[in-house]
Amino acid sequence: MIKPINVAVLDAGGQYVDLVRKAVQRLGFPADVLPLNTDIGKIQEAYSAIIISGSPASSHEGGAPQPDPNIWTSDLPVLGICYGMQAMVVANGGQVAKNAIREDGRVTTHVDTTHPLFRGTKAEFTGLFTHGDFVQSLPDGYNMIGSHKMPDGATAYSAIANGSKLGVQFHPEVFDDTPEGYQVFKNFLEDVAGLKPDPTFQHSQIKQRIEQKVQAITEQVGDSHVIAFVSGGVDSSVAATLAARVIPKERLHAFYIDSGFMRDEDDEVVDTLRAVGLSVEKIDAVSDFENGEVNIDGKKYGPLSSVTDPEEKRKIIGKVFIDIQNAQIAKLNLDNAYLLQGTNAADRIESGHSIGDSHTMTIKTHHNQVKEVQDLKAQGLLVEPLDDLFKDEIRELGKELGLPEELVQRQPFPGPGLAIRMIATDQSDVMHEPHEDQVKIQEFLDTQTKTNLTAHLLPIRSVGVGGDERSHLSVVALQDPSLDRAVLASLGSELPAHFRLSVNRVIYALGPNPLDDCSITKTLLTRETSNQLREADAIVFHEMREAGLMRKIIQFPVVLLPLSFGESGGRSIVLRPVITSTFMTVQAMLPGRDLPEEFFKTITERILSKVPHINQVFLDITNKPPATTEWE
Repeated sequence: MIKPINVAVLDAGGQYVDLVRKAVQRLGFPADVLPLNTDIGKIQEAYSAIIISGSPASSHEGGAPQPDPNIWTSDLPVLGICYGMQAMVVANGGQVAKNAIREDGRVTTHVDTTHPLFRGTKAEFTGLFTHGDFVQSLPDGYNMIGSHKMPDGATAYSAIANGSKLGVQFHPEVFDDTPEGYQVFKNFLEDVAGLKPDPTFQHSQIKQRIEQKVQAITEQVGDSHVIAFVSGGVDSSVAATLAARVIPKERLHAFYIDSGFMRDEDDEVVDTLRAVGLSVEKIDAVSDFENGEVNIDGKKYGPLSSVTDPEEKRKIIGKVFIDIQNAQIAKLNLDNAYLLQGTNAADRIESGHSIGDSHTMTIKTHHNQVKEVQDLKAQGLLVEPLDDLFKDEIRELGKELGLPEELVQRQPFPGPGLAIRMIATDQSDVMHEPHEDQVKIQEFLDTQTKTNLTAHLLPIRSVGVGGDERSHLSVVALQDPSLDRAVLASLGSELPAHFRLSVNRVIYALGPNPLDDCSITKTLLTRETSNQLREADAIVFHEMREAGLMRKIIQFPVVLLPLSFGESGGRSIVLRPVITSTFMTVQAMLPGRDLPEEFFKTITERILSKVPHINQVFLDITNKPPATTEWE
């Protein structure tokens, strides 16, 4: 009997499970994501290796999800990742417990390169760690093959082994943050499991995906009409191009929605989409969004122009898109129509990823996953051909479909536009006395950095992610123009790790105004604030083009804060250039390390001199995790 090369990826509920599948397939092995508790007998019938994903659950707590216990005594090789490693330890008699300090981000660890799992890797490499539970003691028969020292002096197990049963605490599937991850998977599948890859698998998979997705659209839609909201981004463009292959122009209605929160590029976007064969109509919906409302649990929220909560903002925006769709259905004299969305895997996972039968992980609700959209899905009227693909996979599809390079590589811009890049508040006040946590943070900096660095805990919150779960915590601002860039990079991860219950984001002042003279400026989603942010955003993109950095920077969110420094009534801008391939994790780009110092200096000076009432510019120095790419 020929040994199958298929790999079973057991889903423990972690946000990166689809990245595990993708990593395995990239190496030339078919892979399927299966429920964590899948019977070992069923796995042995069709698969030759098992990988267990991470999870937000704690393996040492009652009711924690567990795989079939017979997995540990089977002859199939097993690789447990993060929670998968911890579940392996607990199931076999070892101990796992929570630690006071989390690990969320890149951590340098040491591994045994004589072990088959790490053959060909560096003996010391960085990996993505995102966990608060740590292995305390190993089961009998297990050995430590990777470790590193924690800031408190404790030893953290980063890899363990017992024959072909292996565990790693880091995430090898996140290649952006674990560069050696590709080699780790290759070693597990080829050297430990003894499997040989299919060299034609990946390319044939792209062609098969297009055929399968076109066929799925045909079967779902039939002879019905389809409405597509396109923004000019790669996701909506690829989704609409797939649909256009099988849906006649008279039944495919594409719209570009001007919500009032878009960049000043409407005509350029519409012309580009029309040039690739999509018949696009532009709709002025600025007033619709300003006055948008939503009912949540029987309570009305809105209008949007007065809302400050980030989840409420996203839900109102999502509902208005559905209202516009319904208005177009009525205008076209249709009984109903399908809604086509370019939802990608990262959107779907962050908006709600089920963990077993009892829990759903939600980091933030994307506007294209709100209740009204889910209602359409329940009725079978939602078409999402890309919701199992990540950004780099969608770009591959776009190239195969023949879309132009400038469209395929276009920087992502969120559907809600600038609305989720304005931190809103209905307050207008002077900051209060320093919070107790700020005192502790300053003491930590004085001890750890031995510099003149000052820290300020700002009166705003941002959305973050840690241990596969959402956080909505405070932001720390740092100021010291002579700060060493290596120290700057480390503080972006160390501060959230040490103050994990209060901080998930760190920003660094690029402008000269002192941070101790701060006040809060009332900031709502009005045309005035949108224009303020739009002007700053335009300056950033102009300087990116001038410096030839459009391809190097994968995404560059620009954020408006309701905080004034040095004068009342002003606001601040945050710059957030990042690099990533999947958007499940991102790395903040820093001056002198990733981008020229002069680039940031020019942007800062132009924003402070050209944009009215902006008196401070910050740089977001936090990776994802612990901070999300967008602030809301």
